Amino acid sequence: MVSHELSKPRRIELILRQIETLPTLPAVATKLLSLTADDDSNAKEVTSLIQSDPSLTAKVLSLCKTADKGVRNDVLTIDRAVVLLGFNAIRNAVLSVKVLEVFGGDIDGDLDQPMAGGRLAQDAEGSSKTRLDRKGLWLHSLAVAIAAEQIAKAHRDADLPAEEAFVCGLLHDIGKLALDHVLPRSYGRVVELADLHRSDIAEVERKIVGLDHHTAGKRLAEQWNLPLRLQDSIWLHGSPYETLPHVEHRRMIGLVKLADAVVRGRHVGYSGNHTPGQVEALAEQLDLSLDKIHEATADLFPKLEDRGQALGIHDDPSHELALESIQRANAALGKANDALERRSRVAAGQAKVLDVLSTFNASAAPARSVQDAIDAVVKSSQQLMGDGFYAVIYPTRHHDVSDPDAAPRPDGYWLISQYNNHGEPADARYIDTPPHTPDIAALDASRSIGVELMGVLPWIADYLIAAEDLRDVKMLPLPCGWGTVAILLHDKEKLPGWGVLGPLAGTWGNAIAAAAQHAGARRLSEELASANAALAATQEKLLHTESLARLGEMAAGAAHEMNNPLAVISGRSQLMSMTLDPGSDHQKSAQMIFRESHRLSDLISCLRMFADPPMADRKPADLGTVLKNVVEKVRKGAAKRKAKYGIDLQVPAGIPAVEIDAAQIDRAVTELLFNAVQAEPKSAVLVKVVIDPPFDTPGNPDVPVNSESEPSVPVSEVAAQRTLHIQVTDDGEGMDDHTLNHALDPFFSAKTAGRQVGMGLPRAQQLAQAHGGSVRLRSELGKGTVATLSVALDSPQ
Repeated sequence: MVSHELSKPRRIELILRQIETLPTLPAVATKLLSLTADDDSNAKEVTSLIQSDPSLTAKVLSLCKTADKGVRNDVLTIDRAVVLLGFNAIRNAVLSVKVLEVFGGDIDGDLDQPMAGGRLAQDAEGSSKTRLDRKGLWLHSLAVAIAAEQIAKAHRDADLPAEEAFVCGLLHDIGKLALDHVLPRSYGRVVELADLHRSDIAEVERKIVGLDHHTAGKRLAEQWNLPLRLQDSIWLHGSPYETLPHVEHRRMIGLVKLADAVVRGRHVGYSGNHTPGQVEALAEQLDLSLDKIHEATADLFPKLEDRGQALGIHDDPSHELALESIQRANAALGKANDALERRSRVAAGQAKVLDVLSTFNASAAPARSVQDAIDAVVKSSQQLMGDGFYAVIYPTRHHDVSDPDAAPRPDGYWLISQYNNHGEPADARYIDTPPHTPDIAALDASRSIGVELMGVLPWIADYLIAAEDLRDVKMLPLPCGWGTVAILLHDKEKLPGWGVLGPLAGTWGNAIAAAAQHAGARRLSEELASANAALAATQEKLLHTESLARLGEMAAGAAHEMNNPLAVISGRSQLMSMTLDPGSDHQKSAQMIFRESHRLSDLISCLRMFADPPMADRKPADLGTVLKNVVEKVRKGAAKRKAKYGIDLQVPAGIPAVEIDAAQIDRAVTELLFNAVQAEPKSAVLVKVVIDPPFDTPGNPDVPVNSESEPSVPVSEVAAQRTLHIQVTDDGEGMDDHTLNHALDPFFSAKTAGRQVGMGLPRAQQLAQAHGGSVRLRSELGKGTVATLSVALDSPQ
């Protein structure tokens, strides 16, 4: 992009330098311009200069005879002409003649004839042919000169010198000849496009060449050292009148613009500008009478006949010039009709594209997957180009984003989606990126339309199973903001022009790219949410662990200091209880001291467990026996408290011995059962064992523990990586959310009256963690609680 921006001004400067190499004005014209600009010069010097060139003398006299000065033809000489017409008129006549001599071969459009100075008009493009109608251009320029002169004469109070108006009009399009000399091939293209689109040739010049004939003419006028009034008329006559600078000859520039509009309206000669001229508006801006303008230019063709013959531009009679003007008008009308038909066809194509685009956008869903977007693109293509073969090649990037829920795929895969003649999906598959293939993202979409697939991507042929004839398959890259996102394959011979199809292809490509980005963002959002949840859980667990560690450190220090006093208190209270009268109040107090000291000792032991978590001493154990002992122990404890709660135990039949620390599992399940019976259940508490995955045992998996069934699977056949779940379910009072969230916290208890220590469930959690497991609680207030102890079962010894 940078190199392109730099090359454009360099090209323009090169063109301007080539314009400066065009032949200069002959010495006679240069000397005459100098003399007429000098206030001290006299008529004799001007006369002698003109008479030194016999050809110039004849043409100047011929021009003067055609001027409306009331000059008698039989007595007219150069001396007489200078006196009667004045320096300015003579200067302008000489200038007109000499400019025509510079472009001597241009009137017939033959560049092979030598120009003034003996140089050939060969340009850098190596061509000597031109498409510019130079005779028509000179005829147009002469008509503008005559119209400007006549309009100026009709408005003598407007301070518009008629002689200067003539030469300004004659040379106003000199820049077109200059560009055509320098760049005949490029300027031929300019003429062709301007005629085809019926547009202003200056706009086409700026697009194709880089500068217009106004700038080129100004540079040539500066090189020839023409008067400033003439330079600005050549340079600025194409600008809107209201934008012209407020110079003293501003009205002269406007007059040339007005005369050009009048002549173009009458189709005299060739100008290349096919836009209508605003004669009425210009006349109003210049404060000129529209009636006088029409009256002054009414005899344009007779005057054009006289002046054209005098200058050697043409020798056609006025009626032939008028007839030619009518023919040009008819031809212009025909071309305008052709242009309207072309624009109508283009408009119809654009309307169809807009309809396709509207349908595509209406069907677009922001959350659709890449595959959905590709399907929609093919449907849209089928709507625009009709039935046929369609396929899309989409290179995956980082993940298979055609399905947001699909597993990630590495780079290097292509998704090839094929469709039947009605645009319905026929096949979709992933393939490895073929070796030595071009980078699809780097394909230039604007240059790849209609490129035959077999000439560019021959290695994809084996996968195009839905194509009837692979030789007909072509490719259309679908661009997005960063490059080409996918390739649409089709079998169409003709496609709409890139000016029509380009925006639609870009919309298709951007839709696929947006779907890919949305899928990636969705997946990233889900991964981020999971990571945040895991991080929060880890932080909470870390905080909990740190709290327990600090509590354990404190407990360890306290236990060391408290164990000896507790041992003394416990021993002495027990001795006192033995020596006091049985049943006395003192004996009961001593027994209470003993029990509470023992309870405090257990609490200190629990605290030490958090400071130094226990390790599981796994040994093969009969799980049914372990749980049966726990149930019996809890039943006895409930009986002592005169509680009538039943406990049902369900253990799958045929469970072999498992690797556990039986003492720790005993204590953990005991804590869960005590917690359940204290919830005042309405019916029996259920203790259920679940093995995941289950052992391969026949018969009913749930057999009461008091059955006579014996394990039928040897210990050596127990599979590894199983998990033991012991569920304790009660239908007691349940827990509210606050209690459920803090039930595993040390020293937490939901009871205010008769408050428990609150170490049962945390202790069960510690013992489960020693087995690589955990305790999970599920509870609903008023309906009961399910506590699940999960531990990993190691492979048997």
